[in-house]
Amino acid sequence: MENQNKIKVLFWPGWWYPDRHNPLNGIFIRRHAEAVAPLVDLAVLYVAADAGLRRQPYDMEISHDQIGLTIRVYFRPFPVPFRPLRILNVWRYFAAARLGIKKLRSCWGYPDIVHLHVSPPWGQIAALKFLLPRLPFLFTEHWSGYHRANSDFRGFARKLLNSLVLRRAFAVTPVSRNLQDVMESHRLRGRYVVIPNAVRTDLFFPATSKPAPGTPFTFLHVSQLALVKNVAGMIRAATALWQTRHDFQLVIVGEGADRESLERLAQDRAPGHECVRLLGRKDEVELAEIMRQADCFLLFSNYENLPCVISEAMASGLPVIATRVGGVPEQVRPGMGILIDPGDEAGLEKAMKDILDGKMRFDRSAIRRFAEENYSCAEVGKRFLLLYREALQNKARPL
Repeated sequence: MENQNKIKVLFWPGWWYPDRHNPLNGIFIRRHAEAVAPLVDLAVLYVAADAGLRRQPYDMEISHDQIGLTIRVYFRPFPVPFRPLRILNVWRYFAAARLGIKKLRSCWGYPDIVHLHVSPPWGQIAALKFLLPRLPFLFTEHWSGYHRANSDFRGFARKLLNSLVLRRAFAVTPVSRNLQDVMESHRLRGRYVVIPNAVRTDLFFPATSKPAPGTPFTFLHVSQLALVKNVAGMIRAATALWQTRHDFQLVIVGEGADRESLERLAQDRAPGHECVRLLGRKDEVELAEIMRQADCFLLFSNYENLPCVISEAMASGLPVIATRVGGVPEQVRPGMGILIDPGDEAGLEKAMKDILDGKMRFDRSAIRRFAEENYSCAEVGKRFLLLYREALQNKARPL
């Protein structure tokens, strides 16, 4: 009975929603779902290719949690040696979406509004047009592929599709003003409303006790250890500083193909010492506890959008040293940390040294308050709810 008067919202990610292969993928979409779930009647539909399917062309998983109903439909893609044959997988996506929507309508109902996320595929837009006609929709973009440094946003078909979606959406909600600027530089027009990634401030919060005497100052980095994060450059800066002082450690959380080479780099540059510790992948509860034990967060990326991990660090009261890329300057404002240029290992070493020497001091309670006021699930959810209501009241046009 509680949900009868709530707006029925269908979250429909284009890509990267957490799936059976990598539960950490798309955590930023999960956070948006957690933000709106208390305010609306929410369901999530996820359709994706799975080349591992053998016995049947489609597979469906249905689950319920604190977010609501989630339906995942996987389809076996056709091998496409020639680009024109990609139309076969557009059809297979469409057919998988039809199965998911049929199940959705039988156990949840018909949505009032659709909320798309992340660079939609053709099959998704065809399904929205023909299987959920006359529904208004919003489009949220988190993807870093629009950035020139990434250059994944290319091809006439993709640009045409994104242009169509953005023009027809009631609102386009990039997660940072920088991402809006980059999208507009590609001549993607729409009604832009910036709404940032959300963070669980109930999970990520500052420590309530002081560290034990003798505990080294801890710089923390969290990522999937991809090349774009420039973890190797971070290790080189930390081990260079280690040559003159041993009162700190760099803790790295995450897993990736380069982990072994990064461990060798740390040992080669600081043999036999605990200058750099790689802890591997941790779940979010473990990560939140690790953040509470840290003193400063590091992110040395070559490019970014609006990293969730920075918001989580700030919610934990940590000052941040990060590169001046993407939407990061919108997060790390004066008094919140130090911004340096991407690739500037000497600048990173100096920033770490200045914090260790006490030349830069930060009000951790103010950092926490800023995160609550800007990135909390409550704040982000409220902003989405206003758009949902406005779209329905104004009878926003469908696709």
